[in-house]
Amino acid sequence: MASMILLDKIAPAVNFAMRQIVEADENWGVRIIPDCQILNVVAGCAELNIDGKTYAIKPGQCVYYGPECQTFLKTTERTEFYSIHFDWNRESPEPVHPGFGIKFYDNWPPSGAPDLPVLTAGTANQLSIPTLFEVAGIEAIWARIVKEYNEEQPGYSTAMRALMLQALTVIFRNLYKGSRADRPNSNIEPAIQAMQLQPDRNWSVAELAALCGYHPIHFSKLFKQETGMTPKPFIIRERIKSAKQALLRGEKMEPLALRLGFKSVHYFSHQFKDVTGLTPSQFRMIGSKGPESEG
Repeated sequence: MASMILLDKIAPAVNFAMRQIVEADENWGVRIIPDCQILNVVAGCAELNIDGKTYAIKPGQCVYYGPECQTFLKTTERTEFYSIHFDWNRESPEPVHPGFGIKFYDNWPPSGAPDLPVLTAGTANQLSIPTLFEVAGIEAIWARIVKEYNEEQPGYSTAMRALMLQALTVIFRNLYKGSRADRPNSNIEPAIQAMQLQPDRNWSVAELAALCGYHPIHFSKLFKQETGMTPKPFIIRERIKSAKQALLRGEKMEPLALRLGFKSVHYFSHQFKDVTGLTPSQFRMIGSKGPESEG
């Protein structure tokens, strides 16, 4: 039975926080961690094997798992990611490094089933946190948690607790808002696939609606019902995904902005910060200095 977590009553504690760059085909073995982990891929791609399933983790996506079952995590290409270990509720906010409690196994495939908690806020709002999810703007919070963890300034554990609570609240709000988009056989899937394959194209609502066989007005209403947003911010998010990888490859900002369909560098920078919480320059600077340690 899934555990119930009251979002307004938790006191999370961050145990480990790092932004890492790992080469292709690295793995952490079949293991059980002693706490909970959220891994957010920034660039590249990773895979998580859990409960008989394999999840491909693409840029902008996160995975969540806890101490209930075995997992196997590996990179399929050179990958940059945030790794956050935490406990949902603990009296002391002081970090307890998970490395001391990790157990490794020789069996394959990883065994056991995850306990995906049900988050609640208020009397009616609740959802089960999925193994794989995506939340716009969460990377900026991870960056602040990593900074606090690395610098260990006075009060850093309390600061990390506050930031983790903020992160979990943002995750809950985004997943709750977009929960309808998870329905199988979505009626707007042709439009979503088209925007993901060609994010640089200046798609009109009429073109997207035609791909799905709908009148533009009905399509716009259906799109917002299933994704929680209109087509315009959706395509901008897809462009920002492409931009993050291009920035880390060293592509210059002005031609990148034009290539991805932004009207100007200023507009590109504004949209990039709105989605990620960082300017393109800040994102590239953090990425270029990312540590290459295990977590």
